[in-house]
Amino acid sequence: MPKPKRFSLPADHADVAPWGIAALVCGAMAVAAVNLSALLPADALGGLHTPYRQGANYHQLRTQLAELAEDRNRVMGDYRALLARFNLLDDDSDEAIRRLGALEKSLPLLIESLPLSSDIDRSLLTASIAESAEEVYEFDGGTMVVRYSPLFDDAAPQPVADQPMPPPLTPEQPPVTAAEPTVDLTLQGVAVGHSVPFDQSAALYAEITQTAGMLLLGTSPLAAVSEGSDQTRIVLGPLPDSASAQALCVRIERLDLPCEPTPYSGEPLPL
Repeated sequence: MPKPKRFSLPADHADVAPWGIAALVCGAMAVAAVNLSALLPADALGGLHTPYRQGANYHQLRTQLAELAEDRNRVMGDYRALLARFNLLDDDSDEAIRRLGALEKSLPLLIESLPLSSDIDRSLLTASIAESAEEVYEFDGGTMVVRYSPLFDDAAPQPVADQPMPPPLTPEQPPVTAAEPTVDLTLQGVAVGHSVPFDQSAALYAEITQTAGMLLLGTSPLAAVSEGSDQTRIVLGPLPDSASAQALCVRIERLDLPCEPTPYSGEPLPL
């Protein structure tokens, strides 16, 4: 039996086979792409064509979520602060109620411990309770009688005995005050320089100022008339006391200027 011959392309047509296979593959991919678009949602393909600026909405959402988280944390902090304040108010209210209850319990005991002769109007404490008829309440199984009575046996205030007036006081003697030390209010000064006529006193003061300089700081010149003549002397002051005047004269005399303590009086020096 003769063997069947194997099919084969001629040698000149052998290079066409790869191209045919490639054409078949491309056709199959085209058919699959057309059918695949019908299977996918429309938004899936539309998202691929979304512009870049529209794609930034995702980042905006993340930013807004972060801001909302911060607001939530701030609100929670305010809530905790308010809760703590309410707890403190409750504690203060409980403390006030406790103290008021203790006062209501201790005040009647304190009043009962006081003697009846004390100066207290007990009728005010029991004004709402007086001698009255009994009140009878009937209920299942029997009756109940309520009697009202004052807190104290003798609620009326006791008259306070008149207290005798103390004997009159003897007239008070005026207090003996110690004698105040006498103070010499005379202003002290120093007479500097020789006696000169009044019209030359300004020139003399200028010479004294040039010589003494800073020693005369804080003093004002006066022209004092010398006793028994019409001559005047320059008086500088005022000084606090005679000791200060004596100390100033010691310093001025070292400058070869005559100086002696004297009362600070005279006429203003025409400068």
